[in-house]
Amino acid sequence: MRKKKPPEHENHERWLVSYADFITLLFAFFVVMFAISQVDVQKMGRFVESMNIAFDFPIPAEAPIQGGGTQGPHSGKPTIVPSKSMIPEPVTTRRSVEMCKQIDERVRGSELEGKVHTRLSKRGVVVSLREGAFFDPGEADIKPDALSKLRAIGELLEPGSIPIIVEGHTDNTPIHTPQFPSNWELSTARAAKIVAYLIDELHYDPQRLSIAGYAEYRPVAENDTSEGRAANRRVDLVVLTEGSDGAAPK
Repeated sequence: MRKKKPPEHENHERWLVSYADFITLLFAFFVVMFAISQVDVQKMGRFVESMNIAFDFPIPAEAPIQGGGTQGPHSGKPTIVPSKSMIPEPVTTRRSVEMCKQIDERVRGSELEGKVHTRLSKRGVVVSLREGAFFDPGEADIKPDALSKLRAIGELLEPGSIPIIVEGHTDNTPIHTPQFPSNWELSTARAAKIVAYLIDELHYDPQRLSIAGYAEYRPVAENDTSEGRAANRRVDLVVLTEGSDGAAPK
């Protein structure tokens, strides 16, 4: 006759296992919540500034440099503006916007109006010098009466050590002279003349300057009208945003 098994002892502490699992899950939950609540303010500032550049949407002039908000022009709600401490030093969108404003103010109502144009790009501030104001057709020497105009622009761009690329551009009208066999030579020679003036007359540090010639292959307007061709004949001074790789224009 078999012996009956003694009844198993009931474990009254099994609930501790479930409780421990619950506490572990709860701890993990709060760790995750804490982690996602910590915003890297430097990355956020860099992201905001990059979006401003990508969409050519400058920070409003009334926005304070330090923390806090300012009323947006349309929403009626506070516009969040990253404080200076949120934006790492290499990001200089605000400086770019201010530089554009200063140049525009100098140009407005002066002899430079209609001859010098500024815009913000992903690379920084682009200051376009129209050919008609600074060069004779098919020539690379700066017009004598344009030197004062170039000095006025150069003095605005001189402070600091931010690199500047001077880029020559032409329209698609072919050129073939002993001095300039093609638009490549003409566009590059004009950029070189501007750089030489900045170094010799305004004492720019040569190490912050470089030149490029793009001939007719980087137009800003269609070449099928005289107005479009005039817009394409230009020399661009690209004041690179700090940290920019200085990529060529599309």
